[in-house]
Amino acid sequence: MATLMRYRRDGAQPHCEIVLENGDHVQVTLAPGGVVITRLARADRPEQILFLGSTHVVADICLALLNGRPASEASVLDIFLAVVSQFRSAQDIRAAFAEATGGG
Repeated sequence: MATLMRYRRDGAQPHCEIVLENGDHVQVTLAPGGVVITRLARADRPEQILFLGSTHVVADICLALLNGRPASEASVLDIFLAVVSQFRSAQDIRAAFAEATGGG
């Protein structure tokens, strides 16, 4: 099970940090151009961008995941937090988003 370590919806760069089941620390950041999902650097691993999605791709992902609910019920950060926290590892995130966006 993933653990939410940090969550900030306000400010210039809303973001959250999640520790996944295998110990990977992943950060989801809302940037002006879309969403960035990053595996954070640890002693034995460098930082790695797992997914960089443009606003258009992010909007498509969010609309697909809302399942007909009004968009006002969830923020982009909340949607990506819910999705990313379901994965076991950073590599699983990278592979799934690459496949979903045609980059895999």
